[in-house]
Amino acid sequence: MDYQIKNRFALIGGASKGLGKACALSLAREGVNVAICARNKETLYKTADEIKSKCDVMVLPIIADLSDVNNIKKNVIKVVQSEFETVDILVVNSGGPKPGTFFDLSEDDWNSSYDSVLNYVIKLYEYIIPIMKQSKWGRIINITSLSVKEPAESLVLSNVFRSAIVSLSKTISRELIKHNITINNVCPGAFKTDRAIELMNKRSKKTGETVEDIELQAVKSLPLGRYQDPSELGALVAFLSSQQARGITGTTVQIDGGIYKGIF
Repeated sequence: MDYQIKNRFALIGGASKGLGKACALSLAREGVNVAICARNKETLYKTADEIKSKCDVMVLPIIADLSDVNNIKKNVIKVVQSEFETVDILVVNSGGPKPGTFFDLSEDDWNSSYDSVLNYVIKLYEYIIPIMKQSKWGRIINITSLSVKEPAESLVLSNVFRSAIVSLSKTISRELIKHNITINNVCPGAFKTDRAIELMNKRSKKTGETVEDIELQAVKSLPLGRYQDPSELGALVAFLSSQQARGITGTTVQIDGGIYKGIF
């Protein structure tokens, strides 16, 4: 299927590895030019080279810590506009905040999580939505967490700030659709990301178990019976970015292999 987004321009956060990288690759395979952001220069440039080798698109690596909201306009938006002139697709993606119950967390934990999970998203919207409105076309996809649908006691910061993103997105979706801009949220389940592999390798070195055995134990409780591949999430994001998905907005979709037990 032709998603009709060839030659569009996308900005993707946390895109040097894991789910962000999968989103960048999926979009690039559809002919979308991608600006990829991450903090680690070596990993970022390696990913940029990989995408270039697989896809005939422009790839713009931007070294940036998006949680530092003061640098977003100067180091991200300005660079993207100078190279791409516009932003058609925004994929909001960042690592999760510190785990812990309400009683485990300090004031600093709350403040830093506000910046690293919510505040930078607000700033990205402030800068990028006017660009999309001018183009009369846009797609915003927020990579959130299952915690926005099924809060976990030990993930209070994620519960609060990621849910705020979902609420904000729903609130502005009716206004944005008037300008042919959609905004949706994606809730990933258990994916075999670089981070998951790193944790399994660490446990293997510590306990002497094989990585294969550790993975088998971990997926026993998953309804799907396996970790999902990041490319599965990338494919969903590519579809939500497509012309065919122009009527889908204000939604929160889980891609979790059946982990979520709720109805809505």
